[in-house]
This record gives sequence, structure tokens and C-alpha cells, in this order.
Amino acid sequence: MANRDSSEKIGLRPLLIYAQGQTGLNLCQTLLGLHLLYFYTDRKGLSPSLAGLAFFLALGIDALTDPWVGNISDRARFKSGRRRPFFLASIPMAICYYLLLSPPPLGAGLFIWFLSFYFLMLTARKFYETAYGALMPELTLDYDERTKISTYRQLLGTIGDISGALLPFAASYLFARGTDFKITGAICALLVAGGAILAYANLRERSEFSTRERSRLLASLKSVAGNRPFVILLIAYTLAVMAINIPTVLLRFLATYWYHDESAAARWLIAYFAGSMLSYPFWFRITVRIEKKPAFVVAMICNALASLLFMLTTPQSTVALYFLMAFSGFAAIGIWVTQMSASADVIEWDEERTGQRQEGAYGGITSMSIKIATGISLLLVGPVLSWVGYKPGAAGITPQAAENLRMLFALGPASIYLVSALVFSRYPITRATHRAMRDRLAARTTTAEEESRSSA
Repeated sequence: MANRDSSEKIGLRPLLIYAQGQTGLNLCQTLLGLHLLYFYTDRKGLSPSLAGLAFFLALGIDALTDPWVGNISDRARFKSGRRRPFFLASIPMAICYYLLLSPPPLGAGLFIWFLSFYFLMLTARKFYETAYGALMPELTLDYDERTKISTYRQLLGTIGDISGALLPFAASYLFARGTDFKITGAICALLVAGGAILAYANLRERSEFSTRERSRLLASLKSVAGNRPFVILLIAYTLAVMAINIPTVLLRFLATYWYHDESAAARWLIAYFAGSMLSYPFWFRITVRIEKKPAFVVAMICNALASLLFMLTTPQSTVALYFLMAFSGFAAIGIWVTQMSASADVIEWDEERTGQRQEGAYGGITSMSIKIATGISLLLVGPVLSWVGYKPGAAGITPQAAENLRMLFALGPASIYLVSALVFSRYPITRATHRAMRDRLAARTTTAEEESRSSA
């Protein structure tokens, strides 16, 4: 393993301040991914098809402006930096998030409320999250320090995942059924905005990157599309997100209608996140030892195996189900740690070819792809739920429909994980090639400075 660049080591304080921002983002995202479809169908009576359509429209329309917002972040020039001012978009995001989980009795207007506030929340989140993600490659240029940041970031993000997954169950136990999601929405709003403001007030940006030449949107998109490592990473990661999203939205339905115990979803999630928390030392060490591409492929294979093993279980396989949930959580962390770290490395690949730092553009394209993939999966899941026999608020579904639900939960994600692993096997950046890129960029900068002094 090559020696790390000591000048690029990041201190514990800025590392933790940056990473904690992911807690609020994951808290909000996981809560919606696990509970929003259930909330608007089982609780509010919206049909699964309309709920899926609302997801698809909001995500699809919002995704169209993601590259533009990324370009705005790259081109912005504020006294406090080009990234951090956008962290304040977390405030309108928090307001819309609360309103999304607090719909009044609207009858037929419920679809419009869902669509409107979900879209507005996504738009505000986009400005904050794009800038937040774009700041990471500036915190350190070192290949392995970036794995360290991504590990801490995902570790604190997992705390947000745990909170987002279990908070609605706790609120349902502690508060009246009609107020539990309102209280949950308020807590999430305060945490995401508070974490963003903490990061805004305490982090700093590299001034040398903000003075680089600024690309216009079309030129930026062209350079992003020509970045082969990024395209490979984007396709593989988007597929992984689709694979994760399917069981996420189906978990409460599976517990209720296949396992016949709605509260089992909470226990499964505890097992899932227990596996996640235990996995961080493993994924950090294996990613540093065998590098990011093999580690990502191993993670995909483990996730596919975990999904396939669900086909061997029955509602009576209590212990096996807990084990599989824990193994799924263990495997999932490998995706996030390697993806976050690799997404920082593709920036230098682009910089060497364009002379620019376009972290925002890359974040915008990634966000757009993930939203479209998520929207498509939710658009399909809604009608499939109706097709297998699910009806909002019904006492149950047929045994065959419950079995179809389990097959969708297991086989769909497994096949997508394997395709993702195959795609990422073509990823070309290694520790050695990244260090060579950094050396060439440093030499180019030195030459430019010498020429500037000579001409002066």
C-alpha cells in the first residue's frame, strides 16, 4: 500500500462536523423510503398506484434540474465559499418535510398535497445535498483519507438510518395514531436543519478551487459524460440504489401480509442496523487493503446472496430471518463506503482533462440518476402491489399474493446487484493511478506558477 500524503490528513473535528451532516439527510431519506408509501396508503387511504405515480412524478420532474443545480454550485462565488451557503437550503427543506408528513383531511386532494410537498422538499434538499456532497473531495485529496471520510460519513449516516427506520414505530407507541407522523416530521426537520447549520458554521473550503475557470452547463455535462470512470461508477451505483429501494418500500408490507406481524418490521430493522454498525471496521479495512473496485464487487455479491437466501425462509424461520436481516445490513454498508470514496476520485480524472473542479456537476448528475431510478422502481412497485392483491387498509391478502410479495422482495434485488457488480468490474481507477494523476496535476500547477513568475 502506498504511503498516505501526510499534508492531506483530515483532523477529527472537521471530519466529525462534516460527517454528522449525513445523519439528518439519511434520517429524512430512510424514513420516507420505509414509511411514506405505507403512511399515504394504509394510513391515509391513497391507492398504491396513485402513491407510486406521485413518487415518480415528483422525483422525475425534480431530477431534471439536478445537473443545473450542480453547475450553480460549481459557479457560485460567495464570501463564505461556493458550497456552504447552499447548506441553508436545509431550512425550507425541513419545513416542506414536516408538511409532507402532516396532511390535512383532503379526500381527493391528498394526491396533490403528497406530490406538491414531496417535490418542494426534494428541490430544497437538492441545493443542500449537492453542495454538501461536492465539498467532500475538497476536504482531502488523499485516496485513502477519502475512504476514511466516507466511512465516518456513512457511519453517522447509519445512525440517521436507524433513527429514520425506528422513529415512526416509537412515535406510534408513545403518541396518538393521528399525531405520530406529525411529531416524527417535526423531529426530522429540526435534526436535518440543525446538522446543516452546524456544518455551515464550522467548515471551510479551499480557496484555490473557487478561483478556477467556471464551466457553463452544457460544457460541464459534456465533460462529465466523457469521464469513463464516473460513468461506470454511476451506472453501478444507480443499479445498487434500485436494488436497495425495492425491499425498503416493501418491508412493512412483507411483515404485515407475509409474516402476519406488522411489528416484526421494527425488529427486523434493529437486526439490519446491528449488522450495519458491526460492518464498518471490516469495510474500511478491506477497501484500503484490496482497493475500491474489488471491495465494491464483493459488497454487491454479498447483497445478492442475502437477497437470494430470503427464498429459503418461511414465516416460521424466525432466527434465520433475523440473521438474514443482519447480514443484509452488514453487506449494504460496503456499497456506500466504496461509492462515496470512489466518487471523490473521479474528480481528479476530470480535472486532469479539463483543468476544472466540477464536484457540483458530478453530484447533480448522480442525484438525477438516483431519483429517476428510484422513481421508476416506485412507479412499478405501486401497481405490482395492486396486482398481487394488496388493497389499502384490507385485513389481509391471499397466501399466493403474500408469496408473490416475498419473491418480489428477494429475486428482483438479487438480479440487479449482480448486474451492478458486473458493471463496476470495469472501473479503472486504483490507488496507483490516482496518485499518478495527483502528481501530474501538481506538476502542472508548479509549471504554471513558474511561468507566471517568469512572465512577471
